[in-house]
Amino acid sequence: MTAFATSGGLRIAYDLQGDGPALLLIGGLSADRAFWSFARPHLSAFRTLAFDNRDIGASDRAEGAYAPVDMARDALAVMDAAGIGKAHVLGHSLGGAIAQELALLAPERVDRLVLACSFARPDLYVHGVLTLLKRLRAELADPVSYVSALATFTLGRTFLEANGLEDIARAALVAGPLQEVAAFQRQADATRKVDTLARLGGIAAPTLVLSTPEDRFFGQLFSDAIAAAIPGARQAMVGACGHCPMIEAPERFAAAVSGFLRGR
Repeated sequence: MTAFATSGGLRIAYDLQGDGPALLLIGGLSADRAFWSFARPHLSAFRTLAFDNRDIGASDRAEGAYAPVDMARDALAVMDAAGIGKAHVLGHSLGGAIAQELALLAPERVDRLVLACSFARPDLYVHGVLTLLKRLRAELADPVSYVSALATFTLGRTFLEANGLEDIARAALVAGPLQEVAAFQRQADATRKVDTLARLGGIAAPTLVLSTPEDRFFGQLFSDAIAAAIPGARQAMVGACGHCPMIEAPERFAAAVSGFLRGR
């Protein structure tokens, strides 16, 4: 059942599923709560709290620019509204950067931290991809063509070889409508603003940095940089996946997350 928190004058949609220790799920660029739907059944040992970032899904659209730290405050507002004082936190991609800001902003609210296919500072390649995706979203009138183009960046070769690209795009569009052009551009611009690398030494939560071998968006060097900067961080890999292991291999992804959260 969808409920709403309020943050910065915006309503942020969220829902809770299951029982057990609380696990906050933070999605990335252009990813609403449905993004977690394949992995959540495999995380049933936890009480999962998922929300739509500002500018997507059932959450309000922003009226102007914002930064990842503003999105971290949204996450805290969701925790407050759900009555959760402290939780494990799992962030993917931009969601991982938001999770980093959350762990720095309110360390007392974070138990264990998992950063999946994420980054702490975009490089020239990432800036170029974001510029391209903004153009594609603005200029491609056909939704199937746009989602197909997006999938070539976000899904791994193994998954794409096993599933037709157009079939993937059509299934994604059945799951939910495309994010509006202006909303996507604001989130993409927030992604450009990520810059936590010099501050990651301040993260005290036990941290797992998850990567995949076929990630064409944030490759291994980004995960390595995060792990090197966070004291005591561990690394793990979900094999034969691209940028979205929670979609491409949800059971294996959830197993890696669950094992770490249980202290293994």
